[in-house]
Amino acid sequence: MGWESACLPQKGTFNLGVYVCYQIEPLLDQRSTVWARASNGSGGHQLQEHGVAVPKPRETVVGIDLGTTNSAVAVIEAGQPVVVRTQTGARTLPSIVAYLPDGVTLVGNPAKRQAVKNPGNTFYSVKRFIGQDYKAAAEEAQRVAFTVASDKDGAAVVKCDHAEAGSLYPEEVSAHVVAQLLEAAERYTDSAVKKAVISVPAYFDDDQRKATLMAGKLAGLETVKLIREPVAAALAYGLNTAEDQTVLVFDLGGGTFDVSILEVGSGVIEVLATGGDAHLGGDDWDDALIKWLAHNHLTPAGVDWRAPPVLTQLKAIAEAAKIQLSESERVAFNMPFGSEGLRAVLTRQELEKMTAPLFRRARLPLDQACWQAGVDLGTVLEDFAARKGKSRKQGGSRGRGALGGGVQIRPKRRDPIQQVLLVGGATRMPAVRAFVKNMTGLEPKEAVVNPDEAVALGAAVQAGILEGSISDMMVLDVWQATLMRALATQKLIEQRQEEGAEVTSEMVSAGWASDSEETDAHDSNGDKMQEVESLDELQKLLEVPAVLGAPKTSRVRLN
Repeated sequence: MGWESACLPQKGTFNLGVYVCYQIEPLLDQRSTVWARASNGSGGHQLQEHGVAVPKPRETVVGIDLGTTNSAVAVIEAGQPVVVRTQTGARTLPSIVAYLPDGVTLVGNPAKRQAVKNPGNTFYSVKRFIGQDYKAAAEEAQRVAFTVASDKDGAAVVKCDHAEAGSLYPEEVSAHVVAQLLEAAERYTDSAVKKAVISVPAYFDDDQRKATLMAGKLAGLETVKLIREPVAAALAYGLNTAEDQTVLVFDLGGGTFDVSILEVGSGVIEVLATGGDAHLGGDDWDDALIKWLAHNHLTPAGVDWRAPPVLTQLKAIAEAAKIQLSESERVAFNMPFGSEGLRAVLTRQELEKMTAPLFRRARLPLDQACWQAGVDLGTVLEDFAARKGKSRKQGGSRGRGALGGGVQIRPKRRDPIQQVLLVGGATRMPAVRAFVKNMTGLEPKEAVVNPDEAVALGAAVQAGILEGSISDMMVLDVWQATLMRALATQKLIEQRQEEGAEVTSEMVSAGWASDSEETDAHDSNGDKMQEVESLDELQKLLEVPAVLGAPKTSRVRLN
């Protein structure tokens, strides 16, 4: 599928799933002013208020990992994906953006270095808020040093003293990260970059996907294609697609968790099932450390650890300690708080004990994905089938796993998992590797790529497939929200139709028909769709008055 066919809805069809590659028109909602900037055709990778980059003669398509903690960009060179270094020479860019009083915007390490002095206007982990309602993000908002609020329509925004409107949508913040990556790619390739494949967690719903698309548009991209992070990781690992195998991708990043079951063979990578938690990642291990330090050392010493400057420093201290404990058995803290400073010692075993609940949260999405894919993972199928209706999904309504609401399809039994791929910086923790091994009985595949770079590299491979420079591989994704169209009691679409598949159904309506139907429907894998709250409402949306009893042919394309 090339860029044209991927981007443009075909006449006489309607698409299920957000258009992952298209020109977005300004929406008549609270974001219309912000989003209109993305459709003004200005281009360039400096955001509008910072000027427009000069167009360059040659065009390059890039792959972008827009991560919670770090981001990266990669391109295809001589048929192979290559990570592009940032302006500072680093292979990844911290997903941190700071706004200064003089109108200057800092991105990456410069923003990180000044965070303690400017905590209220330095934004990190905004991926956890992108496309979210404030109510869904309220608990998460308590864990950051900046202020998360609600706009007039209930969407999550971040307060910013130096923004003209006084607040910013998360996609506006993320756009600066994308713009910085695009500048690095243009400098590296000496060509214009107007098209990109951007990664998203497998469980992102319609609102989150559209907001991610908008971040790319605001950064100056004309065309954006989304790819699920686990699929990108599989592409990056360079799996032998000629060999039939079932693969588990365990992706634990800074702020999100994805698990996917893939079937590989005959040059095709097919996604069988996905699960995830929108609010589980390396940040949660940092938070556990912060709370341990606060409870045992800061609070007894009279230090207000929730004060933004203190919390910002604690975040950096906890992250460094977590990384050190991945390589050492103990870590010593020397904290610049109180009159004489505070000292503490923590062992790896103590960290693993205090974070045990996080592994229980990771277990459910893994069970869900295995159950839906029909993969025999020890007693997973039987165990999950017995308790799937009793367990509460983690991450709220936005963090749904593979088993959403609606009809459950009995899984087809498949071969056991033969390979395990680890993706995301948090998988470097020994406890994470041990957890995966205990669950699967397999040693994770030895990393042939840096876990921090795998998603960006895979996104670049997908860009190469779309642009035609890579032709011996195909990715078939699977939509996992159950969506039925009941017209004269006939089910038109069931869960697990492959992306790109077309379903044709002819029926005689009791009172609905037309010569042709062109409808735009969006799937969310969450608790709502673009314009409907239930399947009944979707059915009403699709019904068009026509001649009573006239035969009706509907074609549906999953995109």
